[in-house]
Amino acid sequence: MGTLKTILRRATVVELILTLSILGGCSSDRVTSPEPKVVPPSTIDVAYCSGQQPNWVAFQDGDGPWIQGESFVDGPRVTFRHIFTTDRAAIAYVRLLPNGLTSLAVQYSAPAEVATVGFTDPGNCGSPVSKTLLGTVAGVDGNDFAIISAGFGSRDFVAPGEGVSDFALSALLTGPQEILATLTTRVNGSNVPTRIILRRTPELPDSATLPVLDFNSAEAFAPQVANVAITGLGAEGAQLMTQLLSAHSRNEIASLTGPAAATRPFYGLPDSKLEPGDLHVLSVTANPTTGNSVRSALVYFHSAVDQTLTLGAPATVPAFSTVGTTPSLRLRAKFDVQQDYDRLTSINYQQGQTTLVSIGMTAAYAARAGAGYDLIVPDLSGVAGFDGRWALRVGEPVFWIETRTGGTLGLGVSPVPTNGATRRTAIAFDQFTP
Repeated sequence: MGTLKTILRRATVVELILTLSILGGCSSDRVTSPEPKVVPPSTIDVAYCSGQQPNWVAFQDGDGPWIQGESFVDGPRVTFRHIFTTDRAAIAYVRLLPNGLTSLAVQYSAPAEVATVGFTDPGNCGSPVSKTLLGTVAGVDGNDFAIISAGFGSRDFVAPGEGVSDFALSALLTGPQEILATLTTRVNGSNVPTRIILRRTPELPDSATLPVLDFNSAEAFAPQVANVAITGLGAEGAQLMTQLLSAHSRNEIASLTGPAAATRPFYGLPDSKLEPGDLHVLSVTANPTTGNSVRSALVYFHSAVDQTLTLGAPATVPAFSTVGTTPSLRLRAKFDVQQDYDRLTSINYQQGQTTLVSIGMTAAYAARAGAGYDLIVPDLSGVAGFDGRWALRVGEPVFWIETRTGGTLGLGVSPVPTNGATRRTAIAFDQFTP
């Protein structure tokens, strides 16, 4: 797994945003904050698929002390449980990653929002056994290419110029599959999806060979074409991506780069090919006008009909300061209120190739604490099990990336989307030496 810089350079912007949007935090150092409100006790479970849980977890209730969390096994899940008695809550957790990389993340939120840092959906956890499906495509001419995908991120690419018509879809979960193949044709200098195959299969054995995906057969169909109106887009242009979210997969339909047109076509599936629970995911990412700022928005919908996507304002750079230097470096990032991003604000710090520290805050916590988005790295040195090597160090350069999130989609790594749910995101990044 790479560092934030590696992620930023190699991942797609959408993947980066979906990845950073789950991190968060705050601090009890705000001496001007009102006292937390005492509320009836609430028991909050933070659940993970077995084997995917953090290496260390701690909770804070209001402005009280941090307490190390204990886990218990609940069937295929590992759960951390805490009882909160105020209207403000926090969770800190650490993952020990390959190559000596450590990731400390803190999220401050309303008690019920603490559970969103867990994840138990198949797309993130997977199965102890993964499979590969093999196949070939036909009907791909010299001016075409095809993308075949299944599961949550497995895809392959076929182009006649490479002399290859075979494909392999690996790391698939056990169970049924939705296999999506899109034929894209180069037309007047642009890539245009022209034919689609959606094949829903029962569970197949590992290394099974699928019947040929033939774009000239009756199985193939034309995409549904609709328009999207993009508000908030300037002269920079943008990339559009359409995906299909189904019971067992999240598959790419089309990814298109276009000019700064406020209205442009997008490509989906006709209703006749959809099941009731299927959702399209349409996202737009504005081309950066500077080297360190990116804006994006997405919307979920069932039928491929005309849509509107609204980009928020560019993220404003926070005001940085140093809160403390012993026993570790503790930074503060004070953010402006931006109405476009009314769900979550986070700041992620990287030092060298070994240390990631992420602090963030939900809108509910910001309102209840009364200090806005004032994100301070907390002092966790006195909490049982905490290792000082997970914290930031004095005198070393810091690469930072902020994420501002708004819209109606739920928080967390795997929120359950509904028809019409939206998300707006802006990121900015730079580096400094405290």
